[in-house]
Amino acid sequence: MRPLGWLRTLGLAVALLVGGVAFLWLVVFRVVAKLHGGAPCPYSLGWLTDNPLRRRYMSRVLDWVGIRPGERVLELGPGPGAFTVQAAKRTQPGGSLVAVDIQPQMIEALQRRLQDAGLTNVETHVASAYELPIEDQSIDRAFLVTVLPEIPDQQRALAEVRRVLKPGGTLSITEEFLDPDYPLARTTVRRAKSAGFKPVARRGNWFLYTLSFRAPA
Repeated sequence: MRPLGWLRTLGLAVALLVGGVAFLWLVVFRVVAKLHGGAPCPYSLGWLTDNPLRRRYMSRVLDWVGIRPGERVLELGPGPGAFTVQAAKRTQPGGSLVAVDIQPQMIEALQRRLQDAGLTNVETHVASAYELPIEDQSIDRAFLVTVLPEIPDQQRALAEVRRVLKPGGTLSITEEFLDPDYPLARTTVRRAKSAGFKPVARRGNWFLYTLSFRAPA
């Protein structure tokens, strides 16, 4: 086989592989997610939440979330902690982060990650989004990254987030097109407004967006 022909064959094989993975992720996984009516990402796939593509825009997403030093921040559904370490560092000095996930294995992986990073200002909990182990009106800012669509009763979860947020506190919701449960921005806005939140900012585009809302004062 000529060198040029070999390169064309290799290029075709790579294209087919990439296309197959894209089809599996964007079509098959989406159909399965819809059939199951929303479910947390299993621990066995947790590594997908911290991939090279995502690392390229993690800091940008946290810039959009707007965490400030001294705040008490809630991260709902952190998984193994793709965003948690950076988020916790942004609350310093004087702030803290509360990470709540329904899967014990995710929290165990997160705790190992926090220990490796030497962070002591993070409080972790295994708990449902419907019953957050947090006091009323004690959180300055809450954020969710590709988590809300995985919660079966999203309105109940948003009402619980509203309970723990201080009056005028901020809720930020980030969604990615590559996530199997990806909702359009207008769908996310509608869900948040139904829970009593007021839209205040929109960042990003159709592929990756962060919507911020204000809790009632």
